[in-house]
Amino acid sequence: MEKHNNDRNFISLDSLLEILGNPTRRALLSKLAKIFLSTSELANVLGISRQAVHSQLKILSNNNIIEEIDPKKPGGKYGIKSNLSIRIDISPDYYNIKYNSSEINDKSSSINLKDIGCSIDFENIKEPEEKIRFLGVEIKKIEKNLNILENDRRSLLKNKECFIIELKNIMEQQYREKLMQFIKERRNKDKLIKESLNLGEDIFFTLFFNPEKYFKRINMDNLLDDLFFSDMDMDLRARNRVSVEPLLKDLSKLMDFFWEDEDDWFFDI
Repeated sequence: MEKHNNDRNFISLDSLLEILGNPTRRALLSKLAKIFLSTSELANVLGISRQAVHSQLKILSNNNIIEEIDPKKPGGKYGIKSNLSIRIDISPDYYNIKYNSSEINDKSSSINLKDIGCSIDFENIKEPEEKIRFLGVEIKKIEKNLNILENDRRSLLKNKECFIIELKNIMEQQYREKLMQFIKERRNKDKLIKESLNLGEDIFFTLFFNPEKYFKRINMDNLLDDLFFSDMDMDLRARNRVSVEPLLKDLSKLMDFFWEDEDDWFFDI
């Protein structure tokens, strides 16, 4: 799992998924992404009580996802104040989540037409109706390009899964017995051998799931986070490291493109 701009993520992925799991909150965000609305307006639009809307708005507000536009005015309206992005891919042979979040503290820093290079074309249009038509055409172009990119992305993910399946076949046919032998030299109980073997394969495929993240240099803390999917305290992290580091050494002995240099591991690919 990747968390882009992790230092700036003001809300955890688990919390965000829990928040978005509620259909009423998703409906509220869909409306607020288009126009600012008050509690009573949202209640009327969604056909639910003001009390129900207020409780959901409070959750979104407490997590800095929305904000009240003018809190001093009675019946104030709400709007979205965060940039959130989640991409989840799950298949029989591939799992990955990419997530980033940032809080919008300065509306003036938002992207504008000048930033994307079309301000001159837009400024040359005088009539409001023509400006609306121009913007509609540009949005339509973007949506078309996004659809093309999404189709290309789906095709690339299928290709990646195909390669991962072949990796699994090679691991099963060529390295499983050799890796088990390395583990047997260090452990005696069958259960521990099986658990270590599973963890060794888990490590290998975690590295290949996110090659941009791990090729060239492998960060142990990132690897531990991706393997165990939890906010670990120092003691738990240290215990997991004790299990993972010997298996990394075993993998590096088996594969001549995976090597260790002063406690750092590298993929020479």
